[in-house]
Amino acid sequence: MMLIAGPAFAADVATCSLGADKKTVTVTASNPYSKVMACEVNCDMAIPGGFATVVCVKPVPVGAKDFVMCTDVAKGDKTYTRVKGTEANCPDPAAPPAASKAESKDKDDDDDDDAKADERMQAIIKQGQEFIERQKQK
Repeated sequence: MMLIAGPAFAADVATCSLGADKKTVTVTASNPYSKVMACEVNCDMAIPGGFATVVCVKPVPVGAKDFVMCTDVAKGDKTYTRVKGTEANCPDPAAPPAASKAESKDKDDDDDDDAKADERMQAIIKQGQEFIERQKQK
């Protein structure tokens, strides 16, 4: 049997759990990487009449398993009814940052803006030179 190591998926890396008291949310994470992993976890929690989000951002040590990143206790008489969902952003620290489509589009737009600015600058320079020539003729 051969095992191949692949990228860790968010569901494999971080979890949100609700304590028996229905007030305590605990965020845990595991780091399968050989470097410290920066991790952001959003726990979407159901509350009576809506939802709330518990946000946790923390580095996870190398090789950590079920590392407690954060514990949040609801204030006052508020309680959570269940964990609705978990959004985790815990990228491989050794991977190069991925360029988003928006960043690529912005770069393309910047190139267009630069070309327009250069064209406008050339027109202004030409206009200035024509003005100087007219002044010399007077």
